[in-house]
Amino acid sequence: MSIKNKNPLNVVVVFAHPDDEAGVIGTMANHCEKGDNVYAIFLTRGENASSLCCSPEEIMEIRAGHARKIEKILGAEYRLLDLPDSGVQPSVENAKKLAEHFKEIKPDIIITWTQSEQLGIGHPDHRYTYQITLDAISYMRYKEKDSKLEPHRAVVSLYTNYFDYNPTLGKPFFVDVTNQFNKIMQVLEVYSEAYGGWPVNKYIEAQLTMNGRMAGVKYAEAFHKILWRTAQPYLF
Repeated sequence: MSIKNKNPLNVVVVFAHPDDEAGVIGTMANHCEKGDNVYAIFLTRGENASSLCCSPEEIMEIRAGHARKIEKILGAEYRLLDLPDSGVQPSVENAKKLAEHFKEIKPDIIITWTQSEQLGIGHPDHRYTYQITLDAISYMRYKEKDSKLEPHRAVVSLYTNYFDYNPTLGKPFFVDVTNQFNKIMQVLEVYSEAYGGWPVNKYIEAQLTMNGRMAGVKYAEAFHKILWRTAQPYLF
């Protein structure tokens, strides 16, 4: 159950496809329960999901349905943009499109994909999402002639999900999500048809357990802190 927060943070997670947020669900749930405003923005509608056997238009409807269900589970707001699935490209146009959402939401914290080439994070859409997000943080500070929204120039903390050690970024930052395990599994169950035969719930549980051991808790999610001017406010 969420609580009323007198000074809520605006937390935005940005990924390429619906279901990419599997590694940050617990952190999202933590913030929702704290009373913060949590948004998930996906650059595509996930229409190329190979495990879903319908037309792209039908798949987009299925994906939107997943988003509505998960909004109710977490208490977050999901937004699906219209960049082409498997065709996400860093560009000024795409970054400014995302920046308009940032101007509206006025994020304190942004979480997005890492640029690692390992595992599923090696998908070009995933790696380019990082670049688009970084550029959008710059463009949200601009006043655009064709935009009715004011620039958002406040300090923003940027995090990427952690998958492998990066000597430049240092050790991972852990978030205790032990109390959110059931919600994490509920969200993964909603996405189960999109994951096909891959047992994502078992993979995520193993990842949470491994992170938890390093953090000294039962289950944890791991992030890199990306310093953007300053890293305040912290994720937790």
